[in-house]
Amino acid sequence: MQYAGVSTASIFIDDKSASTISDQLLRSPYVLVVDDDEAIVSVLLLLLEGEGLSGIGITDSRNVFPFLSQLETDQFPSVILLDLMMPVLSGYEIASKLSQSERYRHLPIIIMTADGRVRSASSVQGAIDYVAKPFQIDALMTKLKSHLDRSTS
Repeated sequence: MQYAGVSTASIFIDDKSASTISDQLLRSPYVLVVDDDEAIVSVLLLLLEGEGLSGIGITDSRNVFPFLSQLETDQFPSVILLDLMMPVLSGYEIASKLSQSERYRHLPIIIMTADGRVRSASSVQGAIDYVAKPFQIDALMTKLKSHLDRSTS
């Protein structure tokens, strides 16, 4: 698998393979960051790492389902941080497909968007929370930690 790691706790997925990601990372709480903007994914992974949290980043939305399909249920992300506006497969489509799938419907999704028309998570099927771009780092981290605490308890 081709990936550029910011650290052992922050990994970019450039293709569909989860096979070389450490089992230890996949079995511990982590955030799956999905955004077509590589700079945003990089910053979010660094922020997570700075907070002592693990993250995996995907910049090509077409890789979300192939990645998830390779995981055992105890390897699923604790939270998915999902951009809504992406080419090919939008965050709306991803959230909808996840929420309609028996296998994935329990995965907590926090949506991110710069679209001012989206004002809450309730406007996106399957989303549990919402963050406006540009986001306030403290508010984002508070939301992530809150949902991570819920998903691991």
